[in-house]
Amino acid sequence: MRILVALIMLSLLGGCVTEKAFPEADVKPPEERSGLHADLAANYLQRGQLDIAIEEVEKALDLDRNNKSANYIMALVQIRLKKRDKAEPYFKKAIKGPDPLTSAQHDYANFLCRDGEYKKAEDLYRGLLGNVLYKSQARLLSNVGSCFYKQDKYTEAENAMRQSLRLNPNSPDALLQMSKISFNNGKPLETRGWYSRYFQIGAKGGPEILYIAYKTEKTLGDKNASATYALKLRSRYPASSQAKKLRQH
Repeated sequence: MRILVALIMLSLLGGCVTEKAFPEADVKPPEERSGLHADLAANYLQRGQLDIAIEEVEKALDLDRNNKSANYIMALVQIRLKKRDKAEPYFKKAIKGPDPLTSAQHDYANFLCRDGEYKKAEDLYRGLLGNVLYKSQARLLSNVGSCFYKQDKYTEAENAMRQSLRLNPNSPDALLQMSKISFNNGKPLETRGWYSRYFQIGAKGGPEILYIAYKTEKTLGDKNASATYALKLRSRYPASSQAKKLRQH
């Protein structure tokens, strides 16, 4: 019995000594833990669980203020919170240095374009267009086209959209923009072709594209198609400015 008790005690003592001798064995470096929290924050943000995403990204930044992914996620969080002025410093940290986070650079360019800072946005877009490692070129070109469209640069917008559609023929954003560009250029048959493709891929369409379709079919003399688009516009978006225009006709 004494031998058994002694062996048990030795075993317990051995376990305690091992645990105290190597306390750092299970502790990951701060940078690695920061990355894990950033990954969790991204997942929660994608699911719409904003409160938990904020908790996780704050932990990530507490562990490593220079974590590019964490700074990028925090920028997106600030936009989601409608605190756009607070988002920019985080975007800048995410793209700082010779190895910028390309997804952050893309979203930062979109952010700048929405705020009317077109030159800065175009510089960032240009950097990504020259980056052969950046895979989201179709979406990038679509956003470049949208930024040109916002500046009323329709020729440049059309060129970018056509390049986007060569890479992804079923891009709803690019098809929508091409519908708008053709409509503004007074090309009804071409406009019909673009929005027909847009609806064929299953895009529901907002009030703007439905109004364009209504006006285009009316111009082309198809009363049934025009009435169908008008009905969809009134029923789906009765409070929209486009629906109000219909009531004035």
